Amino acid sequence: MKKKLFLALAILSSQYCLAQSNGELDISDIGNSSKKNVLFVGPKIGGSLSSISGQPAECDLFDGGSFGFSGGVALRARFGRATENSYEGTGMIGVGLELKYRSAKAKTIANDDLSLGYLEIPLLLQVYPMATSRALNGLYIEAGPDFAMLMSKSPDALSLNLNQPYPGIESVKYNTSDLKGGDLRVAIGLGYTIPNTGLDINARYYIGTSELAKESLPAKMSFIEVSLSWLFNVVKF
Repeated sequence: MKKKLFLALAILSSQYCLAQSNGELDISDIGNSSKKNVLFVGPKIGGSLSSISGQPAECDLFDGGSFGFSGGVALRARFGRATENSYEGTGMIGVGLELKYRSAKAKTIANDDLSLGYLEIPLLLQVYPMATSRALNGLYIEAGPDFAMLMSKSPDALSLNLNQPYPGIESVKYNTSDLKGGDLRVAIGLGYTIPNTGLDINARYYIGTSELAKESLPAKMSFIEVSLSWLFNVVKF
């Protein structure tokens, strides 16, 4: 009896070591549920650096980007299992949806810098290329649209007196009331969710596609963002 028990333990140990050595995600707790997908929700905060491309016809108004912040709620659905014996929500495909506020600023040569506040809704397709790896199961790349709605702007106007090298133009004024109400951006990123913690580290580049104001301020604003999320498993489906 003891020999049989010892033999069984030896077989189980060798199988476990084999699973560890090949580096694949092979979790023994399969579960009886047929559900394979998981929905995660949690808070998200980040910092960003803005950049401006394009200038008004009268002068080079914008003098570079500036730092800002963002914060809101992140929702993520991840589909399938990495392997037959993996937990739910460890597959290769996921979808991310967020609702957040972004504070942005552009430096100018006018009387003040341009400060903007956006309500943003990014919708991203996420791909996990190393889904079968234990250590890198949470590594993903993502891409998709970002719908941004302008919520606040200051100052009311950007005014400056011009000398050389703008002969013939003594002063110019740009009213921020002319700014468009929103922007459609393209977002691409790379992220990693630390196993068994729900902590997600993400870096993205948001490419602005709409001009701030078509007639007076034909410039586009883009962002580089680094963020941190804390995601909770809320439902399996």
